[in-house]
Amino acid sequence: MDREIELEYLDRRYEEGRPHLLVLYGRRRVGKTELLRRFIAGKPCVYFLAARTSIRDNLAVLRKRIAEATGRRYFERLEVSTLRELLQFVAEELDRPCLVVDEFGYLVELDRGVVSELQYAWDEWLSRKGSFIVLCGSTVSVIETEVLGVKSPLYGRRTGSWRVEPLDFRGVRELLPRYGFEDAVKAWAVAGGVPLYVKELDDGRTPEENVRDVVFAKGSLLFDEGYFLLREELREPSTYLTILKYLSLGYNSLGKLAGATGYDKSNLAKYLSVLEGLGLVRHVVPYGQKRKGVYQVADNYMWFWLKFVLPNRAELELGLAEEVLHREEERLRQHFGLVLEELVRQLIARGTLKLPFRPRYVGQWWHRDAQIDVLAVGDDDALFAEVKWGKASRRDLDRLVTASQRVDVGHRKRHYMVVAREGDVEGLVDFEELDRATKPR
Repeated sequence: MDREIELEYLDRRYEEGRPHLLVLYGRRRVGKTELLRRFIAGKPCVYFLAARTSIRDNLAVLRKRIAEATGRRYFERLEVSTLRELLQFVAEELDRPCLVVDEFGYLVELDRGVVSELQYAWDEWLSRKGSFIVLCGSTVSVIETEVLGVKSPLYGRRTGSWRVEPLDFRGVRELLPRYGFEDAVKAWAVAGGVPLYVKELDDGRTPEENVRDVVFAKGSLLFDEGYFLLREELREPSTYLTILKYLSLGYNSLGKLAGATGYDKSNLAKYLSVLEGLGLVRHVVPYGQKRKGVYQVADNYMWFWLKFVLPNRAELELGLAEEVLHREEERLRQHFGLVLEELVRQLIARGTLKLPFRPRYVGQWWHRDAQIDVLAVGDDDALFAEVKWGKASRRDLDRLVTASQRVDVGHRKRHYMVVAREGDVEGLVDFEELDRATKPR
C-alpha cells in the first residue's frame, strides 16, 4: 500500500531529534495502523493500541507494552492510577521516549481528563526529554475537537498533524494490478479509496462478480459497513443516515433535503457541516456562482452503499443478489459514469491528465438544462469536457460546444475534450489513454 508520503513525514520528524507531539488521524480502515507499524519498525518505540474498556485496563496494557519494548520488566509492576503518573515515570526512566498511541480517541471517550494529563506531562517532563509522541485516532470528530480544537488543553502543544486520506485512484490500482482502467473505475466506485475495502475485492474476478459476492452478500464486511461507519463517528447515526439516503436519491439542495426529511434547515446545515468534516459529503458550487450549490455524497463506498445496498437490503438478506444485480444493471452503468466524471476532475486537478495550460480552477458548471461535466480554468485558457461511460460521437462534442457558449470565461482561449471509452471525435481521450496515465508507477 502506497503511504510513502506519510511515512516520509513521520521519519523526517523523528530524525530531527527534537521533541515532537504529532497527531495522525483519519477515518477507520484507511490504513493508519499499518502506516504506524511500518514507521516504528527498527526504532525503539512503544506501540500501544487503546481499547474501549476502562482507563485502568488501558494503563495496565500500556505498562506491559513499555516493558516489552524497553526490556524493563519493572514497568509491569508499577502502581500508577493515572496517565500522568505513568508518563512521568516514562520520562524519568527513558533517554528519549518514543510512544505511539493508536486510537487515542478511545481514551478521550473514556475520560476527557486524559488530554489534560497528557498536556501536563508534556509540559513538565516529556518535552524536556526530547520525546517523540504520536497520537493516532479514527474518531475524526473527537480528534478534531478534543485534541486539535482551540479549547483543547493540547492546543498549541502539537508540533504537527496529518489527516490520512483514502487512497487516490492510482493507489487503488496498485492494490488491483490485474484490472484494466474500466474495471478499476468500477472497483473504485464500489470500494472507494479505503485500503481494507479494496482488498476485499478480487481482481481475478469481474467487478460485477465482486459486487454480487462481496458487497451484496449478507455477512460480508461491505454489506454492513455503512452502518458501522456512521455509528463509529456520530451520536445520532439514524439522523445522518436519513440525510445521506435522501442525498443519494437526488435531494441535493438544502430546501429539497428539508422537504424530504422534515428537518429544519438550520439543523440540516449543522448536520451537513459535520458530514463535510468527515469527508462523507461535499458542497459543490457551479463555476461563476457563490451560493447556488448542491450537496453530494463524497465517499465512493458510502455513495454506492446508499444507492444499491440500503434500498435493496430486504432482497439481499434473502440471498437474491443475482436478481438485484440484474435489475440494477442500467443504474450501475449510470453510476459508473458519474464516478468517472469526478475521477476526470481529480486527474486534471492533480496534473495526471495533462492540459495545454495550468488550471487554477477545476470543477463543473450547470444552469437549468445545460451542464458541463468538467470545467478547468487557467489564467488565459479554459477547458470544457464531456465525460461518457460509453461511446462518444460528434453530437457529444457539438452539445458541449453549444453549452459552453453559456459559460462566461472572459477572453480566455477555449479548449474542448471528450472523455469516453471509445469514439470517433476530435479531442477524444479514450480509456486506453486514461489507462496509461493512471497506471501505478
